[in-house]
Amino acid sequence: MSTPSCPAIAARVRYPGGGQGIFNSGLSRRGTQSWRQLVDVASTTAGDAAGRDRPDSAGTPETPSLPAPGKTPCPAPADPAAPQAAPADPAAQAGSIGRPGWRSRVRAATDRAGVPGLIALVAALAAIEGRLILLDHGDITKLLRIGTVYGNPARMPHGVFVFRRSTGYDGQFYYRLALDPANLHKTAFGITMDAPYRFMRIGYSALAWLVSLGHYTAAPYALVAINVAALAALGYLGGLLAREAGRHAIWGLLLVGYFGLMDSLSRDLTEPLGALCLIAGVLAYRKRHPLLAAAAFSYGVLTRETVLVAPVALGIVRVIQIARRRDRPGPADLAWLVPAVVFAAWEVVVKVAVGVFPILADDGKNVGLPITAAVHAVVHNYAHPTTPVPGAPGAVIIWDIEFAVLVLFAAAALTSLRATTIPVYERLAFVLYIVEIFCLAATNWDGYADLRSFVEVYLFAVLVLFGVPRRRLAAFAACAAPLVILVALYRTQIS
Repeated sequence: MSTPSCPAIAARVRYPGGGQGIFNSGLSRRGTQSWRQLVDVASTTAGDAAGRDRPDSAGTPETPSLPAPGKTPCPAPADPAAPQAAPADPAAQAGSIGRPGWRSRVRAATDRAGVPGLIALVAALAAIEGRLILLDHGDITKLLRIGTVYGNPARMPHGVFVFRRSTGYDGQFYYRLALDPANLHKTAFGITMDAPYRFMRIGYSALAWLVSLGHYTAAPYALVAINVAALAALGYLGGLLAREAGRHAIWGLLLVGYFGLMDSLSRDLTEPLGALCLIAGVLAYRKRHPLLAAAAFSYGVLTRETVLVAPVALGIVRVIQIARRRDRPGPADLAWLVPAVVFAAWEVVVKVAVGVFPILADDGKNVGLPITAAVHAVVHNYAHPTTPVPGAPGAVIIWDIEFAVLVLFAAAALTSLRATTIPVYERLAFVLYIVEIFCLAATNWDGYADLRSFVEVYLFAVLVLFGVPRRRLAAFAACAAPLVILVALYRTQIS
């Protein structure tokens, strides 16, 4: 009786060892097997095939015989007396075969740069809201930290809170400039500048003036909104940089996870906007957009002068490349030339207005003897962790933890400089930023301001670690994330 033809399916042949071989009916996958070879293979199972007809082989599974050449195998009819397996659930089969698991779906859905940006936005809003509710009683002007030493309540805009018998904090000077960035007088709107170098950081205040449309009552809200938006944008750029490095976008949160930024957020300071401009310039230059990089770096140096270190590092690398004839001058050089020109030009403008170059008039608050302040702060704070700080209990212990985490990031990045794939100038900038923090004055080291002045070291350490292939970042996130939460909560209780 001839074997009926049927749709092309695979014939299963049971081997003596218990395994199964699947032969395609077309017999052309390898192109080298002949029908004779297949018959030889099938003959090795003749005993099994013959056992189908023996009475004592009732419990042995049947194996269909091989079809003749040119025929396709057809499955044997099912035995009506045999128990039938329950039909498979089509929905279950589609879920297990056609779709990825829920973890894969969640991972794919969160692998977008906007996710860390959104998380950073929510976290920043929560931190500000918590401080306003728990510490400042809903008065947003308390974030300015205006004190009577530099502020005259009788001559300030109506409704601004002033702390009695207090020197206040840096945010009061940025608020003063946000009321009128073009007014470079020492005293205006009831606030007196403590030093001319404050005029260098005009970028944050000028942007607040634009956002508030020049309305005095809206300026405090504009300062807060800019920092919240800057942290969200920094998270977004972090997601882009993480994906560029071949990592999941959620790792971009590591870039925005510097504990010092929580202090800046709660006091209307310049670090969030400066960090955003710095990272935006880095990313723009990587994408071969030198004009965008120049714009970002330029606004950055008007917000925080330390941003200039990155363009300087880029300029050093470019000059060496040109000198060695590895490259020619071109549009790429605008990314470091323009920021340098903008910084120098603003220095001249302030010099004309106040009579001194602001970078040379910091009254010892920013630059000091190299290493001296750092060694003194580290030795003192680790030797006396319980030293009381007026109005800030536990500040020294938190400082010790923060410094240890920063050292962890910096040390890991330093040991990875040869393995990382980031551009050479970024590696040089990271090293220069380390040198820079060791040249800062004592107020930056022992001021218990969550080491916010060291933010650039942290940012470039993360960039270095992003660029190291197969580098695991979970341990770093496990150190940074709890500390950021701790500092954010601490700032809702301590001004």
